[in-house]
Amino acid sequence: MNMQRTERENMTVPQDGMTPPFEEAIARFIELLGEDAVLLDASQVDEFRDPYEGPDATAHQPAFVVQPGSVEDIQGVVRIARELGVHLWTSSMGRNFGYGGSAPIVGGSVIVNLRRLNRILEINEEGGYVLVEPGVTFFDLYAELQRRGVALAMSVPDLGWGSVMGNALQHGFGYHEHGDHAAAVCGMEVVLANGEVLRTGQGANTRSSLWQAHKRGFGPSLDSLFMQSNFGIVTKMGLWLRPRPEVIVTGSIVCDGEEDLVPLIELLRPLVRDKTVQGLPLVSATRSVDDSAEGEAADLARGLRKIMRPGRWNARISMYGRASVVAAQRAVIEEQVAALPGARLELRSYPGDAKVEDVEPRDRVPAGIPTMVLLDVIKAAFYGDNTGHLDFAPVIPFEGEAAARHESMVTSVLDEFGLAGMFAWIVNSRSMVGACMVLFDKTSAEQVARAHAAVSRMCEIAAEWGWTEYRAHISLADSVASNFDFGGHALGSTYSRIKDALDPDGILSPGSHGIWPRAAR
Repeated sequence: MNMQRTERENMTVPQDGMTPPFEEAIARFIELLGEDAVLLDASQVDEFRDPYEGPDATAHQPAFVVQPGSVEDIQGVVRIARELGVHLWTSSMGRNFGYGGSAPIVGGSVIVNLRRLNRILEINEEGGYVLVEPGVTFFDLYAELQRRGVALAMSVPDLGWGSVMGNALQHGFGYHEHGDHAAAVCGMEVVLANGEVLRTGQGANTRSSLWQAHKRGFGPSLDSLFMQSNFGIVTKMGLWLRPRPEVIVTGSIVCDGEEDLVPLIELLRPLVRDKTVQGLPLVSATRSVDDSAEGEAADLARGLRKIMRPGRWNARISMYGRASVVAAQRAVIEEQVAALPGARLELRSYPGDAKVEDVEPRDRVPAGIPTMVLLDVIKAAFYGDNTGHLDFAPVIPFEGEAAARHESMVTSVLDEFGLAGMFAWIVNSRSMVGACMVLFDKTSAEQVARAHAAVSRMCEIAAEWGWTEYRAHISLADSVASNFDFGGHALGSTYSRIKDALDPDGILSPGSHGIWPRAAR
């Protein structure tokens, strides 16, 4: 889809022979939402582009932004879009910068940004759940739990500025218990493309009080259909939290030997599966760098060593619960680590109700306290506010040899393209996600191009091994989706049939996760 700038408010519109009537759409959206909720000027829209796209970007450009403030507003937006043939692209906070931020796959789409829907609708301490809207950030939820003195603990990702709901919808991870955020979802409210409002599970029963207490209703469960998809716009979501633990113990298993990765992963596996180690561990890798090595890549690698956790390999682990139980878990871990030659265990303990200022910055995320520390240290070590990153995150086996193979491949590709990257594995009970942040100067078109080429190459190699990304940059959505090829791509074909049934006009986020409406297939 080619793009051009119009004189009116510097808006970007698609030129594909099917240009929607933007003037009418703008007037209708303003009538519905008010002028302040329809962002037209380029200076307003810039925030909703891919923040790391580089200075020469022309693809994935939004036309303008609407910010509905209620479910009724969203119903009105989708009905107008359906009537006029306008593509919409939904974002909650739009803070997934390594995957494209709020930018749409189809250029000229109208961003439906949901930040104004920012209410915490319920916090139920006895039931252990919350009900939130898409504009609630991790910082917001944490602050409200603290303000009310609620004895519940939440899981947070590395950066706390994003949407609680948006992160779960994209299968995001944190590191506390319930760290698989999508698995903690219990009940959704969704606006469909025709403007109807759907509630899943027990929420479909208007007399039920169990919407956030029981995940299923009667018949098929639909919640997963609205994750990583474009079948509707989620407006409310229930999430399970855990009781605030009496004590939190967190820290690292540190190994310095080049060959220590495989035995470290093998040590972790039974401890994770039997929940001696709780939450989601994070195993990070810090490259060895020859002090005599020259060039930008070597300099960047040395910069990484300054900000990464100690050791060639570092497994961040945590335990949560009653002090006596955690003490027993800790004893088991100490015994296991003592049997691994060269490994050392570094653990710190905090009360479950510890305040932000009482927890070391490196321990706040596993303690369930949102921060921005990761972004701050990356900026300080690299290109300041010009630091960009592109993420490569395949699902790999929970096996030491697989981790070693993965690390070797990523390192080789980074070297080939003269780039540096932060590298770690997010550990689930039976698989791992290899999370690599490829770093670059976002003001350099050449570096941006190199980063995209490097991540594309990593994806190609991983696909040959049967590994696919659990999330991907918008430019890679079709490529990643194409790897799910069993039965002549039967899974993708099924998604397409669902898309055609729920959104026959194809207005909602076309191309998201490789799911296209009939007219674009």
